[in-house]
Amino acid sequence: MKIRLKQPGRIVAWLIRTLAETLRYRVVNEEGMFYPSDARHIWIFWHNRMFLIPWFRQNLFPGQHGAFLTSPSGDGQIIAEACSEFGLRPVRGSSSRRGAQAMIEMAQMIKTGHDIGITPDGPRGPRYQLNMGVIKLAQLTGAKILPVHVRYDRAIRFKTWDGFQLPLPFSGVEIEFALPIQVPRRMTEDECEQQRVTIEQILFAGTREPSTQP
Repeated sequence: MKIRLKQPGRIVAWLIRTLAETLRYRVVNEEGMFYPSDARHIWIFWHNRMFLIPWFRQNLFPGQHGAFLTSPSGDGQIIAEACSEFGLRPVRGSSSRRGAQAMIEMAQMIKTGHDIGITPDGPRGPRYQLNMGVIKLAQLTGAKILPVHVRYDRAIRFKTWDGFQLPLPFSGVEIEFALPIQVPRRMTEDECEQQRVTIEQILFAGTREPSTQP
């Protein structure tokens, strides 16, 4: 017998908030806080580190409009519902379903003052491989790509394709904002690929262990 939960997204949001309140944080932002700002950003972070991102957005940058790309799958629906609880507007799409429509919707969101959150190796991997769609969106909109690194000093690592990480209660968390990256509007295919590889390497470098305990 299958047990179906009503409004699972709200349950996930409750879990995020409850766990987040127990954690100790260290924020690394070498450029300095960049909000409020007229510049729009495309937040990118690995799929296995996304658990606390909605909470970070709401608490570090209250009032700044945001949207979040999720897959059209059932799991994506739960994520969409959870993100909505933190004031983020969901955009549904993936490389295999609604990809072009999602790109148009995200571009419109950026035009109307929203930042976009994307897991560039989601929704099905390969793990730590950055999808070219991030580059294309930055070219289309002029928004800067903002790599966001999230590191836990103690976490449960699930045996999923992405090795999803869930921080343990009362552990430390380090969130690091790398320097925003402005992608040229016009590039050759080779230049696009080189840009993709460079950003992928920057984001992968953030998977190291926390430099200090928060």
